[in-house]
Amino acid sequence: MRKLIYSLSIFLAGFFLMNGCIRDDSEEMKEKEQRLLEKYLLDNGITQEPTASGLYFILLKDTIGKSPSITDIVEFEYTGKLVNGDVFGTTYEDVAEEENIYSENTIYGPVRLILQNALAGLSEGFQLMEEGEKAMMILPSDIAYGGSSIGIISRYSTLIFNIHLQKVISDPMAHENMLIKNFMDEKGLSGQPTESGLYYFESVEGEGDLIPQGSRVELYYDGYFLDGRVFDSNSDDSSPLSVNIPSDMIIDGWNEGIQLMKKGSKGTLIIPYDLAYGEIGTNAISPYMTLVFDMHIVDVY
Repeated sequence: MRKLIYSLSIFLAGFFLMNGCIRDDSEEMKEKEQRLLEKYLLDNGITQEPTASGLYFILLKDTIGKSPSITDIVEFEYTGKLVNGDVFGTTYEDVAEEENIYSENTIYGPVRLILQNALAGLSEGFQLMEEGEKAMMILPSDIAYGGSSIGIISRYSTLIFNIHLQKVISDPMAHENMLIKNFMDEKGLSGQPTESGLYYFESVEGEGDLIPQGSRVELYYDGYFLDGRVFDSNSDDSSPLSVNIPSDMIIDGWNEGIQLMKKGSKGTLIIPYDLAYGEIGTNAISPYMTLVFDMHIVDVY
């Protein structure tokens, strides 16, 4: 089962409290956090005063561009670390390799964030930036994850982000339509979308009739973003992927697009975000992302 094509379920871990057995050490941990933060600021010569929320915002590269509001989406690259220097996340492949946290399952490069859904400290910090700028944001736990832990980020941890804000997106539909047009122009593709907004460009016609509903289809595919970054593929697998058409287990763009193909067909689907992973995205695909698939229908039953 391909992890990015099939619908994903999100499992939430529960927090259990044994009354009388676990001491409430939150105040002690917050005091320790403050001591570590003060040491980090001193060691790094940071004299910047925090905002009212406690955010430390240090502008590293100044430009003139659009500044985001709380209702906007930001596209950016970052490296995040703890005050002890441990890196907990990055969008840069070379940084991941240097820090020994590289994963072949990670899609490196720009990511998107809906500001009103972001950590309080990040939401505030991004609104102090303009497109093209770089900044350091130091988020005490009060405006980060607080008393919760995630990965190597323990309870009451201060987070340090080095961020490059690349794009502010106020109208995601208009933005994606522009990117689709640019992609088509670059690839020499022309044509109109279906009523839903899906584009299909055939390179090999195939044989017989169009694939009908109720079919089982075997196929190979390469999935990538409009900027060319591959997020999923089975082209190197020994066996093709087998799916039912239609199915709740695949994205709407596949359900519609495969029915525009025949046995033996090869072609490219450009799938707008509302036919893919929508306004939320997945753990690997950012919100409002257009997806492109090069498809090869091997067999139809």
